[in-house]
Amino acid sequence: MIRPACLAVAVVLVLGACAPSPDSFSIHRFSSVAYNEFQPLDRTVSDPAVASRLYREIRALRPREGTVFCAMDFGVRHELSFFMGAERILHGVMNLGCGEIDLGAGDVRALDEHFVPDLLGALGMYTRSNELWPTPIPRR
Repeated sequence: MIRPACLAVAVVLVLGACAPSPDSFSIHRFSSVAYNEFQPLDRTVSDPAVASRLYREIRALRPREGTVFCAMDFGVRHELSFFMGAERILHGVMNLGCGEIDLGAGDVRALDEHFVPDLLGALGMYTRSNELWPTPIPRR
């Protein structure tokens, strides 16, 4: 007979081994409104340690609850995708003005004070900059 403590450890090990571990991520900036556009930002980071860390940070963010007051919104959004090989294992759209990332299917997480500086650092940007919040370029 297997002891309950041994069984619990085995289950944790098996489930941990099945958790996806991304080896890269990409970011793409776009506008959610027709009247503004933004300087392009399209990057891929192929560092498994960095991708895994950011992936775990997103998964650990608390769910967004209640009514949220969003700062002035010019429509800038950032699409994040995490990959394990060629397979996309997580996709989300960040609205930094509202401090959230929408992972789809009603799963919206609140960004914390650590995530954006960590993301900036992973992208090789100054961690206290506003490079993710560009000035909008009015469309003609």
